Amino acid sequence: MHITRQELAKRIKARDLPAALLCYGEEAFFHEEILTALRANYGGAGSWGYEVVDAALLDPAQLLASAGTLSFGGETKVTVLRSAHKLKKDQLQALERVAAHPAKEREVSREALREVLRVVVLMAEKDLKSSDNLLKWAKKQKVTICQLTSPKPRELWTWLKKQASAKGFSLDKATIDFMIDLSAGNLMALAQMLTKIDLYRGEGDRVGLKDVEDLLHDSFEKGVYDCVRAVFARDRDRASRELHRVLRFDLTQGIIQIVRALSREAFTLLKYHELKGRVPSEEMAKELRLGSRRWLLSKEYPERARRWPAERLHRFLMRLAEVDLAVRTTGRDAEAMLEQVVIGNLAPTSVEEFDEVFL
Repeated sequence: MHITRQELAKRIKARDLPAALLCYGEEAFFHEEILTALRANYGGAGSWGYEVVDAALLDPAQLLASAGTLSFGGETKVTVLRSAHKLKKDQLQALERVAAHPAKEREVSREALREVLRVVVLMAEKDLKSSDNLLKWAKKQKVTICQLTSPKPRELWTWLKKQASAKGFSLDKATIDFMIDLSAGNLMALAQMLTKIDLYRGEGDRVGLKDVEDLLHDSFEKGVYDCVRAVFARDRDRASRELHRVLRFDLTQGIIQIVRALSREAFTLLKYHELKGRVPSEEMAKELRLGSRRWLLSKEYPERARRWPAERLHRFLMRLAEVDLAVRTTGRDAEAMLEQVVIGNLAPTSVEEFDEVFL
């Protein structure tokens, strides 16, 4: 059985969860949103009705029997398993027993007789091979599944306006476009931006682009954003400055986020090269998932494509893949490799390219 994120929120509020539930998706914000809702509705006094356990540390023998996993006062006990894609065979077998038991309360006459029931919520990331195996297992066991689908670019607009309105201020079109571009549509980053804006904004209820730029000028996300823009503008000095600013925040995450952002932009430019002159601008904006940022097609992408021909983009992506592999394995030399890619310290391939190469 599949349910939407909105349906799941209603069932958590009504305390009507199935015995076993699998939530999977790549959007970290939705994972945290579900955890917050579970904590609020099942935590109770002392949080006996709610616990979070890393899947690798789960003892299958204690899942049903241990007093440490049961709630006091006869309430339903909810156990959240993080990184559920790491569950092993014996752990899954224990979970099969949980999934086979109903999680509803029994009513005797007019009084509700509550049983000490187990509800297990499995949280897993999307697009991992182990997550695919977990999804197959869940379908076989008829476990309720909720896919935490990331919002589409056009849906981010509505989401941002609602979140800002809930905090008591409004954002104009240019500001929303800037925030979406700055965060690459990451909801967790957008939520953190909204919190910072709400904390430092003035007494007015309207927040403009200049206000947001001033508030976020020293943030991690702004550093990544500025670094990527400098790279594709072929501005070596600024790219170097922004790169080192980001790495001072967090070396490993800085490398990962910059590689991810550069790769995403490079792939978008490759797609632009492929579609240019073949499809109308409306269709191209849809293919590139620009949403409300369609102005990029007339103002920025033509110039970026001129500076970055398809062949150079392919070489650029290959070197970014090497950096990504280095940081995710040994981590050795990853910073130096990224600096070489971003700032352009590699030898040019020809005399003519000496002033042009940025690889």
